[in-house]
Amino acid sequence: MLEAFFIALSFTFISEIADKTQLVILGLVLKYKAALQVFLGALIAHSFMDGIAILLGYFFGFQVQSNLIKIIIGIAFILLGVYGITKIYFKKAKKQERKIEVRTPFIVAFLTVMLSEFGDKTQISSGLLSAKYLLPWHILAGTFLALAFVIGLNVFIGAKIAKKIPAKKIKVATSVLFILFGIISLFS
Repeated sequence: MLEAFFIALSFTFISEIADKTQLVILGLVLKYKAALQVFLGALIAHSFMDGIAILLGYFFGFQVQSNLIKIIIGIAFILLGVYGITKIYFKKAKKQERKIEVRTPFIVAFLTVMLSEFGDKTQISSGLLSAKYLLPWHILAGTFLALAFVIGLNVFIGAKIAKKIPAKKIKVATSVLFILFGIISLFS
């Protein structure tokens, strides 16, 4: 029983430490400077998507064709990145500073991570582990703990960086990260 937990924990940790979703989360932390909201949104979305895969793996034997999904997600993120860059350099002369609501970073992180995790290797591997071990709660617990640690580390580092970099550079970096995420999605 504990074997399934520790395999899910270690596999998820290793596969997420340099995953493209972590780049997206880093970009969100840099953009919003709301570490807790981004952390919670990302963790809940990640856990939700992996939880679905674990249930599907447990009940049906997980097998999904995800090439079309990867292409759609890749193009969507490239377009979001290009839009972000054009918005920075081609915006009209407005001096008004818009404030972001406290809940917005949570919602953006939740939806972005949910979209980026659809058909991701961690989601697929969680489903496969659940199908193999038939211990969905153990797999979910191991996956959740690894995600909490990796996302927490990412958000902590991102929050430290966000305090030292000007807002315009952060917006450009976030847009570039979205474009890179899109390209990685298309070619992975």
